[in-house]
Amino acid sequence: MYNPYLVLGLPENASDLDIEKAYSSLSWRMAPESFPEGSARVQARKCLKVIDAAHVVLKDNKELLAHYLEQCTKAAEAVSMHPRLGQMCVASGMISMEQLDEAVQEQLKSGFPLGEILEDKQFLSHQQLEGLLMGQDLIDVEGEANDPLAQRLIALNLATIDMILIAQMEMKWNRQVSLNDVCVRHGWIAKEVVDALFSIEIK
Repeated sequence: MYNPYLVLGLPENASDLDIEKAYSSLSWRMAPESFPEGSARVQARKCLKVIDAAHVVLKDNKELLAHYLEQCTKAAEAVSMHPRLGQMCVASGMISMEQLDEAVQEQLKSGFPLGEILEDKQFLSHQQLEGLLMGQDLIDVEGEANDPLAQRLIALNLATIDMILIAQMEMKWNRQVSLNDVCVRHGWIAKEVVDALFSIEIK
């Protein structure tokens, strides 16, 4: 878990009353039975587990809360980073996340460089690979620790760090889209879940 306050969409100076209001509202909006069968309901169920756990920490476990906040502070020290080859391939639309996963699994077994595997599997041409490798050092993306929305999506088990960095690269290339837009377009997060999670708080 990242910052439990962030899971509930709250600042760290939130009062106990704010915590209870946010928890009540999110629990109601993310109730799995209010989502259609399939990935949206599965994602809502995962979110609700994290929301419940964050509420318990904020309400009853100040020691664990202090530990989580300390970890967040350490993570925030990474300001920017160069994207990995696989992330650039997905962000550019050359391969899918499924193809990247397949190539990474092969890399873990064989130990060969990812670029070589992507080329062997004919997911990329040699020219595409060379172009991506040349551009890799020229692109910086924000570390996920510096983006509260990214932190929240990761903490809620809705996105991985790879997904966030891929989305952030796409956002650099197209400033008209949001992080949520990219995640929904790729099919990583159901639109119904995004709509419920980020709708106006119930008073």
